[in-house]
Amino acid sequence: NIFHAIRLFFLFAAQKHGKFAIHSASILYKEKVWLFSGHSGMGKSTHTKMWHDLLQTPYLNGDLNLLGMENSKIIVYGIPWCGTSGIYTTTDHELGGIVLLGRDPEKDFLQELSPSEKVIRIMQRMISPAWTERQLSENLFFAEEIADRVPVLHLLCTKNASAACVMKNAIDQLEELQ
Repeated sequence: NIFHAIRLFFLFAAQKHGKFAIHSASILYKEKVWLFSGHSGMGKSTHTKMWHDLLQTPYLNGDLNLLGMENSKIIVYGIPWCGTSGIYTTTDHELGGIVLLGRDPEKDFLQELSPSEKVIRIMQRMISPAWTERQLSENLFFAEEIADRVPVLHLLCTKNASAACVMKNAIDQLEELQ
């Protein structure tokens, strides 16, 4: 309740300090944060629960993640607000990437996104203020920074545990390439 009372002020103040909020659930995998984002009801909590149950990855936040830049890296800052999930941390970690979730009734697979689609989809998930042209520009600039610096993946998936396995394998392959 406290967060809802100060939410707009907090997001405004955070943005003034170069921090941007993304509606997403997060886990810690191989010492980096992976955000899972999608529209309400898309399966963010379900997907992170599969990672937690199958792969013993720690939860970080169940609903809202705050990001910023430090030393040319994108950092996810722990915040004590998490929607109704009750899952949050106050520790900071480097961002590994963002997984944009979509549904497929039959199989789990990654769909390629163009660079501009990545930026647009990140912008759609941001909840930082865009009340003015300047704020909108700041959000856009930060979304471009994210898309340039970390993988932004589009996972079309079922509600089965295989979705977490497909995503884990994709992340592991990306890590091998780096």
